[in-house]
Amino acid sequence: MTIVLALLSSALFGAGVALQQRPAWEVPARYAGRLGLLTQVARRPAWIVGVIFEILGFALQVAALRRGSLVVVQPLITTSLIFTIALVSSWTHQSVSRIEWTAVVSVVIGLAGFLIIATPSEHSSGVSSETDWLLFAVPLLVALALLVPAGLRGPVRRRAIILGLAAGLGDGFMAVMTKAFAHSTEQGVGSMLTSWVPYALCGAGIVSLVLTQTAYQTGQPKISLPLITVVEPLISCGIGVALFGEAIHLGGARGPFVFAAIGVMAAGLVVLSRSAKAESGEPVASR
Repeated sequence: MTIVLALLSSALFGAGVALQQRPAWEVPARYAGRLGLLTQVARRPAWIVGVIFEILGFALQVAALRRGSLVVVQPLITTSLIFTIALVSSWTHQSVSRIEWTAVVSVVIGLAGFLIIATPSEHSSGVSSETDWLLFAVPLLVALALLVPAGLRGPVRRRAIILGLAAGLGDGFMAVMTKAFAHSTEQGVGSMLTSWVPYALCGAGIVSLVLTQTAYQTGQPKISLPLITVVEPLISCGIGVALFGEAIHLGGARGPFVFAAIGVMAAGLVVLSRSAKAESGEPVASR
């Protein structure tokens, strides 16, 4: 059931990405990195529909994380890019090329290999001490404080790289917060509302949304999407292992094969991210 919920969540996230990119491109650059960016894109019906899909995807992600760990769920969530490609291809009546089909197969094979060989644990505590949270949150905030200002100036390619990395970091930590929130829902509504987790999740969600839309706003999805897609699961799974006691088995002969599987999956995701169909339109040249 965890895998089914994660894949359904992935499909909804993929639809949300497909719908949100074009509206973000159309917003003037002066709104980059600001909350005003959200008020601008919120005027586009397609963006609103995309947000609805992502909210539904988030609900299914919470359900999946209540049952399973980050190291199982988040690699499955990365398949959202496949759904983005499929939907954009359908909307624009473009066929999927042989290279793109090969990339899809690579993602599926790499993901299956990772899940079979690494046998990531389903167990996850979902809780940790406040000190441990700070040990991960503070460096992340410092990194974002350095990356975002740097990503708001300079050539567009450089901006796309830096903002894509920042968005990937934000999404990765958002996934970790989602796991903590999923655990808090098991304790009852009263206990959940008196916890700091749902409020921190709301703050992290707003930051993550602004970062992602700002990365889309560069109009360079062939650069920003690969970074977001690859960085997000690496960060979330790494923190899940360290913070929640999750496990990936790398002992014996498994290690090289696990990393090879991750490499195959990452390569497929990069190829798909760089597909013209992932763009769902052309960026607006005039700003």
